[in-house]
This record gives sequence, C-alpha cells and structure tokens, in this order.
Amino acid sequence: MSLFPVRQHAGRALAAACTAIALSVPSPDTAHAQTSTDQARPRIGLVLAGGGAKGGAHVGVLKVLEEQHVPIDCIAGTSMGALVGAGYAAGMPAADLEKFIVGIDWDQVVGGIGRRHLEPIDQKRLETLASSDFELGVKDGSVVSPGGLTNTSGIDDLLRSYVAQARMVSDFDQLPIPYRAVATDMVTGNMVVLDHGDLATAMRASMAIPGAFAPVLWDKWILSDGGQVRNLPVDVARETCADVVIVVNLVVPPTPPEKLVQAQQLVARSMDVMLQSNVNLQLATLTDRDVRIDVPMGDIGTADFERVPETIPLGEAAARKMADRLALYSIAPEQYAAWRQRVTVSQGVEARVADVRFEGLRHVNPEYLRTFTTIRPGDEVDSAAISADANRMAALEDLDSVSYRLEGDPANPTLVWLPQETAIGNNRLRPSMGVFTGGQGDLRFLMGAQYVRHWLNPRGGQWRTNVQIGYETLLTTSFYQPFDVSQRWFVEPTVFAGRTLEDLYVDYEKVAEYRFSDVGGGVDLGAHFGSSAQLRIGYLSTTRKADLQTGIGNLPGAEKLVPEIDARDAGMVASAIWDSRNMATFATEGFAAQIRYVQSDESLGADRNWDKLEGAVRVPVDLGRYAMWLSLAGGTSVGDDELPGDRAFVLGGPRSLPAYQFDELRVRDYWLGSAMFLWRLRELVAVRNQALYGGLGVQVAGLYDRVDLVPDGEVYGASAFFGGATPIGALTLGIAGAENSWAVWLTIGRPIGHGSILDEGVFR
Repeated sequence: MSLFPVRQHAGRALAAACTAIALSVPSPDTAHAQTSTDQARPRIGLVLAGGGAKGGAHVGVLKVLEEQHVPIDCIAGTSMGALVGAGYAAGMPAADLEKFIVGIDWDQVVGGIGRRHLEPIDQKRLETLASSDFELGVKDGSVVSPGGLTNTSGIDDLLRSYVAQARMVSDFDQLPIPYRAVATDMVTGNMVVLDHGDLATAMRASMAIPGAFAPVLWDKWILSDGGQVRNLPVDVARETCADVVIVVNLVVPPTPPEKLVQAQQLVARSMDVMLQSNVNLQLATLTDRDVRIDVPMGDIGTADFERVPETIPLGEAAARKMADRLALYSIAPEQYAAWRQRVTVSQGVEARVADVRFEGLRHVNPEYLRTFTTIRPGDEVDSAAISADANRMAALEDLDSVSYRLEGDPANPTLVWLPQETAIGNNRLRPSMGVFTGGQGDLRFLMGAQYVRHWLNPRGGQWRTNVQIGYETLLTTSFYQPFDVSQRWFVEPTVFAGRTLEDLYVDYEKVAEYRFSDVGGGVDLGAHFGSSAQLRIGYLSTTRKADLQTGIGNLPGAEKLVPEIDARDAGMVASAIWDSRNMATFATEGFAAQIRYVQSDESLGADRNWDKLEGAVRVPVDLGRYAMWLSLAGGTSVGDDELPGDRAFVLGGPRSLPAYQFDELRVRDYWLGSAMFLWRLRELVAVRNQALYGGLGVQVAGLYDRVDLVPDGEVYGASAFFGGATPIGALTLGIAGAENSWAVWLTIGRPIGHGSILDEGVFR
C-alpha cells in the first residue's frame, strides 16, 4: 500500500481519469465532443476543509456547483471534508448526499445512543454493578487507557455503508472522481495523503480527532485527524490533478477576549489557532484563477452534530455569492449532464453470499460472534443486512469495531468479517467513585474497581473481581463459565467478604451504629434469554457478625435489630432481571425489573430459618423534552419464621424514600410506588445524551411489621431535584419532605445505598 507525497502520481491520476472517460463513451461523436470539452477547460480540484459538524456546509456548496454545471476532476478533503468529498467522489450526487447527511442519527452514530439494547444482558449487568462504562486495560503490569473516549463502531459502520460499492475500488484514482483524504501520522507528525486502500478507513483516519476517537493503525502509521497538519489541503488537490481549485473554507467568528480567560477556554482556543495557522498558509497559495468560498458558520461548533442540517443552507448561500466566479468554469448543460451521468454510481450492495467467515481474531471465539449474526451462506443480502449484523457484534465490549469485505465473484461473494478486538486487551478494569452528603451531616464515600479477565477459554470463561472501600467495604471474586458457545447457560461460583456500617433508628431518632461483617460464598446456575433477561438460581452461605460501633445497644428496639451477634445464613437464592433501558442511568426508553428470593434454612447449613422475597420495576416514559419515571417495589417475609432484624428491608435515601435518611426505616413487609416528572434543562454532551434535568416526584409507601418501633401504616413524600448523566458520572442535588421528616442531598458518581432492591443492580 502506498501513501505518498502526491506529486509522484499526478500523471497517473490524469491518465486514469482519461481512460475511464474513454471507456464510458457510447459513440465516437460523443467521445470527440467530450474530449474537446475536457481539453478546452482547466482541470478543477475541489478542496473541502475539516470542521466536524460544520462540514455539512460542503453539501450546500456542492448543490450550487451542480446548479452552475461546474464539473469536478478531483477532490481533496480533511476530516468532515473528507467524508463529504468521499461520497461525491464515489458517485453520489449532491441531492443524495444531502439526504444522507440530514438522515444521520448523530446521537446514535457518535454517542452510541440506542445501541444498548444490542448488548448482552450479562454485559449490562456488569456495567451497572460497576456503575461505569469506562474501561481501562491491564497489560504487562501497567494500566492502559483506550485510544479514544468515544466508541467508533457506529461511525465505522456508517462510513462502510455510505460508500459500500466504492470500497471495492482500492485505487482512489479509479473512483468516478479521483480522491484524496488527509490524515496525520502521530509518530512523525507528518501529513499522510491516502490515495488508495479502503475508502471507509481513509475517511475514518482523516476524522480521528485525538483523544475523542481512537487512531487508525495503517501500515507503519498511527493516523489521526488531518486537520492538525492540513485542514484545507489545497496543495494536495493541485498535486492530484488541479489546474484550478475551488476551496470551501469554513469561517468561525473571532473569539471575544472575555471568553479567553479560563484555562479550559484557552486550551480549546489553542486547537483553533493551530488549525487556522495551517489554513492561512494554504489560503496564501491561491491565485486569481482559483475560487475561494468562505462559509460563515456563526455559533455552530465542531461538536454540534445535531445542527448539521442548519449548515447546508449556509454553504448554499456562500456559494451563490460566488456565482460569477463559478460561472467561469461552467460547461454546457448537455455536457454537464453527460459528465454527471458518467460519475454517478449507486452505493447499494445486493448479492447472494457464497460463504461467511471471520478473520483476525486472537481471543474471541468466532463461533460466539456467529450467534450474533443472521447472514448465512446462500442468503441474499444488501448493505442494510450487513450493517445490522455488524452493529450487533460491535455492541460487544470485547470488540472495538467490526469491518468487513466482500471478495470473489461480485454476484456471489464471500462475506469476510474483520472484527477488531479491543485495543486495551482482555484484562479490563472499571474504576468508580461515589459520594453522598445529606443536610443533617451524613457523608458517605465509596471508591471501587471491577476487574474482569475475559476469554480464559474458548467458551468465554471470565474471572471477575470487585473491590470497594468506604462506608461499604467489599471484596468478591467469581469464575463465570458458560456451558455453550452461545453463552446462554452458565455457572458462576463466588466467594466474598464484606463490611457495612448501618445506623439504628428508633422512632425516627438515630440511637446507634453497627458494623456488619459477612464472609461466605455460593454458586449460581443461570441462563440468558435474549439480550434483556437473565435468570439465576443457586446456593449461598454466609457468616454474619454484628458489632456495636457507637451509641447504646441495649435500647428498646436494638435487640430486634441484632438478635444474634454471630449467625450463619445458608440456603437457596433465586433472582431474575430484565433490562431493556436505552441508558444505564437517566434512561428515557425501555424498562428495568428485578425479583429476588433468599432462603435461609437449618437443613441447608444455616443457624436460623427465614425467607424473603423482593421485587421492583421501573418504567421510563419518553415525552420528548420531558420524561417520567414510574417505579413500583415491594418486599415481604415469606413463611412462618420471623425475618431477623438485620435481614429486614431498609428504606430511606434518594433512591427509595428521599425524605428519610439512609437506614431510617426498617420493615419486614413493604410496598412502594413513585412517580417522577423530569424536564431537560440543559444539554451537556448532546450526542451522548448527557443533560441536566429538573425533577419533581411523589412517593407513597406502606410499611408493615416495623423493626424501628414505629406504628405500621403508609407514608407520603414529595421531592424536587436537578441532576443527570454527566461526563463525571450521575449527579443529583435535591430536597424532599414527608409528614415527619425532611432531607436535602447531593450525590456524585456511583449511586450510594444498599438497603432495598431499588439501590441495586439494574436500578442504578
């Protein structure tokens, strides 16, 4: 593969273009007229600048060029300019480009919104247990971070389907319009001009913003966004074919001095200065024959992808202002129609697949990946079917992206999947941190890490360890072993040790603090049902000790809380979860449900007999700018044996009854319903669905067989808060009140709480 200083191949580019023209002409007369026209006019190169979301303006410029009958002989682009330019070079007219660009769901493509429903249920479960989707790798004793903060699988798939037919052309001079994409080699800092290879990969390399998107590994290069060295590649277009260049320059207004005070403002501005510096050098090379189209972008920023449709009219308006200059390079309508027909190529793929195979895997079992695909040998497929299978595989945490190629007979090709295993390796670490503070001086802190070693064997065995310290200290380790290649059935033995600090309230007054210590183990047998449901049943044995830390332990009620200082609980456990939410926190679609049954029985090795059953469901309702959360939960002591006070259900805190403190309400039977109305106050990172919400909620609960010496009955509460999923994790600030209690709180990061099922798992 040759990626080169383009001047070496200018002659080859012109020769290839002339050959393509000659082969496509139906008659000698047409050929003579076409040749005469080509010889009479200068070769025109189109230069499209980088600019992220602002690059949609290029489509507007192309619409005007078509109206003015200006043919293009070659295209050079950077970043978003490379994306738009590649589509036009591959054969898409401006109208098709506009339809494509406007139709992109940028939240899904860039932010991954809507992909969570494709993730396996156990992957979702581990993510919610860690309360984080950010992963680090552990390699050779060192911790490594991913190459980019944004998963690029959606972008990769978009680019592949966008130029599906053109990907079969390895030489970019053989495209309908010769094309160049510009990237930066992060090893040397030099410009790299991509002139052949996979067109989708070339686009992806050109727009790989460092830190945001992982770089593209290509031969000896590590390629990132070309804007760092050549955001407006005028020289590349000249060296490719151009006698004259039409340059589309995306202009942003000057930054006011008052917005260049804070450190983050200056850091952001430094990138703009770097880009503008290399743009100015290229603009200085323009001659009187060239056409410079400046597109004022107003307040549209690089990351404002939801505003891409607004940029297209801006490009049109700017190009129309240059209509007189563009008219110099216009050709006759019939000649332009012939040119347009010659360079127009549909990007759809339709074929009957002769075979399907996987390449490039080192750890992940290809037969496991096959269970996520629907395409089989003999199937008739199109781009949409291939894209759907690629998306299903790309949702797996074991893969960074999934590409493919079609090889062999175009009518009956072999579909070759090229999954890229995660660059951070099989040993992965999820760190998390949580803080809760209440208005009555309650402060709780939690720091943890989840370590998972993946693919210990061909069926996907995993060693899982979770460590956390703070108000709840825990060490647990388990071995997850699927029985079958599809990983539907599995076994997971576990050992654990933990310690929690819990408060004892009597008649709403805190009287003591206890430390509970648990050491034990168990084994689960389980099954997955689709991507949303998991069922587990198993055996659990744990020894619990209770120690008084502060307060008076012999007050009335204390003996109910801690009936025994040292007790062993052992017996059957069963649980089921359902999680179809679109986000792990602040979801607006799908729903979450969990049910759990725990039995302690002397016949199974316990010191005491008890049973309890608890379940909950939460349904988010999407109302556009607004949303609602409807929650219902309940728990009961099953059977004739009394549930010990230390195993009672504990309510209170922001996630169950926010008007009450943590551990304030201890009961053996309860039901709880809540409704929360939310409205979106401010977008933080729109494409990642990160926003701040305001919320108003009401809660009602029935509390029975109470341990805390308060009469049974119903309690009612109301709350108000603002918060949301932010780049630093979930954040809430709220106030709540009830008939005999009130509370204010602030939470940051990992949710705090362990008392009820609403504090756990799929409800985090």
